[in-house]
Amino acid sequence: MPYDDKPIYVIRKNLSGGANSRQDPSVIAETQLAVLENADITVIGEVRKRPGLASIANLSVVAEGLYGYMPDGGTNQLITSYQGLLKTWNPSAPTFTSIASVGGLSSGVALSFCRAGESGEGDILVISNGTDNVVRLNFAGNAFQEVGNACTSSMPKTSVMEYYRNRLWTFLDGSLAYSDAYPADYSVAFSPTNAYRIPAGTERALIGLRDTGLVVVGSDQIWGLNPSMTPAASDKPEKILDLGCVSGATAQMVGDDILFLANDGVRGLFRTQLDKIQGGQAFPLSFPLKTEFDTISWAYIYKACAVYFDNKYFLSLPVNSSTYNNQVWVYYPALNAWMVIKGWNVKGWAKLKVNGEERLYAIDSNNGYVYRCWSGVTDNGTAITMTITGREENIGQPLVEKISGELEIEAEVADSDSTLTISVAVDGSDFQTLATVNISNASAPSLPIALPFALADSYMVRIKTHLDALGTWRNLQIKIENSQSNTLPIIFYGYNIVTYAEEYINE
Repeated sequence: MPYDDKPIYVIRKNLSGGANSRQDPSVIAETQLAVLENADITVIGEVRKRPGLASIANLSVVAEGLYGYMPDGGTNQLITSYQGLLKTWNPSAPTFTSIASVGGLSSGVALSFCRAGESGEGDILVISNGTDNVVRLNFAGNAFQEVGNACTSSMPKTSVMEYYRNRLWTFLDGSLAYSDAYPADYSVAFSPTNAYRIPAGTERALIGLRDTGLVVVGSDQIWGLNPSMTPAASDKPEKILDLGCVSGATAQMVGDDILFLANDGVRGLFRTQLDKIQGGQAFPLSFPLKTEFDTISWAYIYKACAVYFDNKYFLSLPVNSSTYNNQVWVYYPALNAWMVIKGWNVKGWAKLKVNGEERLYAIDSNNGYVYRCWSGVTDNGTAITMTITGREENIGQPLVEKISGELEIEAEVADSDSTLTISVAVDGSDFQTLATVNISNASAPSLPIALPFALADSYMVRIKTHLDALGTWRNLQIKIENSQSNTLPIIFYGYNIVTYAEEYINE
C-alpha cells in the first residue's frame, strides 16, 4: 500500500503524570498512563520496577498492631502485639522478643499506640484497642515494663489519642478530652470537666500540627482546636470541613497537608478547603483512579491504613470483595500522581530509623509475616510484575490513517535474561504481543580494547520493533510488562513511535 515517505512521530520521555483510569486513554494527559502497576515514578524521566518487601519475622498468626517506637535516649524498635503479648524487634538483634502481657486488653483486637511523656519516666507508650481500659507501659534503660494492668476508668476508652503540648488528648463520643500537663500517672490525669464538645461523628483520628493546633477527624466532619498551653473555655473548636474519614488509620500528615480516605476517595484536608473557597467544588486527589475506586470493598474499608514514607503516601485498602487489605495505592505529592501496588496485603504500617535511615515496615493482612517494605527487588522471593500501559497515541493526527514504521523502546540494561514484553492495541482493540525483547547485559556495548578506568555497569539500550504487521491504524496503545525476579532494577525510560500517514486516494 503506498504511503508518504515523510515520517510522523511521537516521543514519550516523561511519564510522571502517573495512572489515570478516569478518562479514556485517548484523552489522558501526555505525561499520564492508562495503567501504572508496581512501578516507581519518583525520578522524572524514568519508570522503574518498584522496590519489594522482605520478611523479617513470621509470627505464625496475624499481629494486632505494629508501631515504630523511637524513645528519646533509648533504642529504636518495632513493637507488635499478638497472642496476648507485646513483643519487640530490635534491628541489631532481629527477633521478636516478648516484653509484657497486654494485661486487660482483649487479644485479637487491633491495637493503637501513642508515645507520650510522663513526669519521672520520660517517654512511655499508651496502648488501646478502643474497648478495654487503656494500658500504659513505661520505658527504662533498654527494657519495657508494664506498670499496672490497665489505667483506671477516668481515662477514656478510645484508640484515638495524640500527645500534644505536653498533654495526652483523646477523642470519644464527640468529646475531646485532655490530661494534666506532663503528669506522673495517666490513670489519674483525666477529669470529666477537661473536655470540649465536638460533633464530628464517630472518632477517627487526632493529629497535632506544629503551629495551628489539633485536627479532630470524625466520620462526618473535621474540626480544629488551637488550645492554650493551659486549655481554657475561651479555646473554641472550629469546623474545618463538612467531610468525614472512613478509616482513622488513613489520616496522615503529608507535607503541609493531612491526607485521608473519605467516601469519595483520598482527600487533602487543606487542599479541599482551599479548592472549595476558590472554586466552590473540590475533587479528591484520587479522582484519576476511577477503575480502582470502583473495586473498593466498602464493607471492610474501616481496615484501610496509610503511612507517609519516602515522600509518598501509601494507602492499603481492601478491593474486589476482599475482607482484608489486598491492594496499595501510592500517591506522589510532588507530582500529583498515582501508581498502584499489587501483591501487598498490608494490615498495618510502621516507620523506624535504623542507623539514621528511616525504613518502612508492615504486618501482613492474612498471615503472620512482618516485612521490611520498599526494599529489595522481589516480594519476599516472589517476582514482581510491572505493567506500564500508555495513552492511545494518534501521533497528533487523529483523523489520519497510519501505516508501517517502528516502535522504539528505551530502557537500562539489567541482569541476564531480563525481558520486556511489548504489546500493542490497535484502535481500541485487545492487546496483542508485538515482541519480547531482552535487555540483559549481553546487549551492552563492548569495546575492543581495555581502558585504564572501569565503565559503569549500566547502559541505555534502544530496541526497535517494526509495525508493518499491524496494517493501518489511527490510534496505537503500548503496554510494557516485566514479570521476572531481577537482581538489578528494571528501568524504563520511554518509547518513541515513528510512522507514516497513509496516502489518500480519491477513488
